[in-house]
This record gives sequence, C-alpha cells and structure tokens, in this order.
Amino acid sequence: MNTENSNEDLNDIFKSSNLGDKIWLFFSKYSRILVSIAIVVGLILLLTLIIITGRSICKRSMKAAYWQAVQSENKECFAQKYVSNPLGGSIYLELGDKAYKEKEYEKAAKYYHLARIGLGKSIFGGRAAIGESISQMHAGFIQEGEEGLKKIMEESYPSHVIVYAMYLWAINLMSKGERRHVREWLNKIMNGDFIQPMKEQAQKLFCQI
Repeated sequence: MNTENSNEDLNDIFKSSNLGDKIWLFFSKYSRILVSIAIVVGLILLLTLIIITGRSICKRSMKAAYWQAVQSENKECFAQKYVSNPLGGSIYLELGDKAYKEKEYEKAAKYYHLARIGLGKSIFGGRAAIGESISQMHAGFIQEGEEGLKKIMEESYPSHVIVYAMYLWAINLMSKGERRHVREWLNKIMNGDFIQPMKEQAQKLFCQI
C-alpha cells in the first residue's frame, strides 16, 4: 500500500517538474533496471572485444607460423596444425600435386584428402577431391576412386568441378569398354549447363567412340 502511494506521489511530481527534474526522477525511479541493462550491455561489448582481439591475435600468429614454415621449408608441420584452415588446406593441395607428379599415388591421395578438410566445397576443395579419387585409382584402389568420383557428382561442389568429375567418369567407363554408358554421360555434359570448353571436350570424345 505504501509502495503504491509512493509511486503515485512520484508520478504527480514527475508531471509538474521541469526537464532537468524529470530526467533525475526518471533515473531515480528506474535506477535498478537501468543499472542492470548497463551491466548486460557492458558485458556484451566486453565479450565482443575479447572475441575480435582473440581472432586478430590468432590470425597474426597463423601468418607468422606460415612464413616461418615457408622459410624453413617445413610446410607440412604448419598444415598439420592448421588442417581445418584454408591456408593449411592449400599447402596439403600443393603437397598432393607434388606427390602425384612424383607418382607417389598413395601419399598423394592422403594429402588430397587432408586438403579437402580445409578447402571444403570450394573449387579448390573440389580439385582436391578429384585428385584424391584419381590418385586412389592409380594406386590400385579402383573401387574407392570410383566411389569418390560419384560422391563429387552428387555433392554441392561448383559446376566446374562436377562436370570435370563427370568427364573423368566417362573416361573411366570407356576404359572398361562400356561405350553405351560413356555416350550417356557425354550427352549429359553436352546438354547440361556447363562451361563451353568441357562441352567441346565431351563432343570430341563422343566423336571418337
């Protein structure tokens, strides 16, 4: 009862006060709520600042580690530490290409697989996925390589990656003598919404069958 009378008195005073008094009365009446809001906002701003600062420190640390790895020619150690980062993925992609050129196909497949972790479903991640599949096939793991190509065609990679996987799949079928299925896949490329160079390549192969 006393609280209600007190609130009514404050409201009456608020109505008859000038601007300065109204501001003071407002803060007096809602001081606890305003302090609570100020504390919450302050905590949010502090947390945001900590996150931004932490990310900035991590980026600087990663860049420093990368240049140190480049200078010491020890990129693989850097890639192991930052395997889930695109920079780590790009190093594994480079290592995969090097191993493939040297015909170390099992090692290449391993590097390409690790590259996919950091590069995701980007065009470079797709190139790593294709590299892994082809390396597996060269290493004698035909079924694993074929399954890899099928997965690429089913997943959300850029169309450049998907059409190249389709073309490699057609070549793989051709090596098995499955000409009818080869024509089906080449037709999909030629009639699909893909880049012109791949359509022309498919047309050339189609004419050779």
